[in-house]
Parts: sequence; C-alpha cells; structure tokens
Amino acid sequence: MKIEVEIRGKIKDFENTLKDFRKKAKFIGEKQRISFIYFRAGKDVLDVNSVREDPVDLKLRVTNKSAEIVMKYGRWGAEENRKEFLFPIDLEKFDSALEFFKHLNWYKGVLMDTKTYLFNYKGVEFALVQSGNIAYFEAEILVNTQEEISDALKKIKKRCVEMELEIFEEEEFIEMMNKLNKRENRIFDMRKENFDNIKDKFKDFF
Repeated sequence: MKIEVEIRGKIKDFENTLKDFRKKAKFIGEKQRISFIYFRAGKDVLDVNSVREDPVDLKLRVTNKSAEIVMKYGRWGAEENRKEFLFPIDLEKFDSALEFFKHLNWYKGVLMDTKTYLFNYKGVEFALVQSGNIAYFEAEILVNTQEEISDALKKIKKRCVEMELEIFEEEEFIEMMNKLNKRENRIFDMRKENFDNIKDKFKDFF
C-alpha cells in the first residue's frame, strides 16, 4: 500500500505559473474532475474544521469521464501523508454508488469541480489546479514506508522553492477550502436531491 506524501500551496498568477512549468517541467496531462466529497452526518459542511481530525476522507469522483470510489486515510491538511484506496466503477453506475453510500449514512458533502494540469519536476508530481477563479497547487511523492516520509517532504519543499511556489500555512489552507465550499451549487445532500439535477448542472464532467 502506497503512502501519498503531499504539500499544497497558493498560486497567485495561474497563467504565469503554468507557463513556467511548461518551460521547466515535463507535462503529463490534464484532468477535468468532479468530486463528491463526503462529510459524516452531524458535521458542518460549510466549515472543514469540523472534520479536521476525521481520518476518513471519502469521495466519489469522475475524472476525464472515468468514475471511481476514493478513500484517503490519515490526517489531512496543507501538508500530509495518507494511505489512498482507489476503486474504479462504471460511469453508468455512479448514481447507484451515491445511493449505496446514502444507505450507509454517507449522504452529504461538497461538490468540487476542477481543471488540473499535471507535471513532473525532478521526481515530484505537481498538479496546478483551477476551480472557478480559485487556484492552488498540489505537490506529491508516493512512498512505501513511514520511514520515507520525512525525506519525501524535504524533497517536495526543495522543488517548491526552486519553482518559486509558496506553501500554505495551515489556516490559509482551511480558509481556501471553506471559500471553495461556500460557493453556489456546491453543497449536496442525497436525501433531498436527485442526481440528475446535479448531473445537469455539471454535465461537462459526465
């Protein structure tokens, strides 16, 4: 089981940052993604502080028309290392997966729609992410053991400095996440909503 070591940070000028990466890093590809990010019953969907200590990060998502169930396990934040579990599903069964989780009492959360540009820079994968007018980056390395995490973090931070990227302070990251979550049409509750209505609002992803 791989461990995902990841750091997130801000992008002040997306077009210039993208141009810089195209010059200095290896372009991997683009992702168009819609994620249903779950909150446990009783948690405040509009404040991610309510789930700061919950190690279970459960999602249903569609990336470039391919659907999957995702669960990351571990404490999350601007800097993190978590186990990641991925289970591909047929896109046609996405509504059944939503129904399945609803009956397990996972029924509400936040919709995150993103366009991402992926690069490899000196052994670190960088994702330059846009969601509406908000942009940020994710930099990650996959490792096999807990002992490798410290060196991986040092390597990621070094590459961020080389690319002149600023890593989030924890509170800055929380503030950005809450800003993303509070946008119009981003909260879902499958006890009250029909998937077809959500699909219609975000039809480009399906």
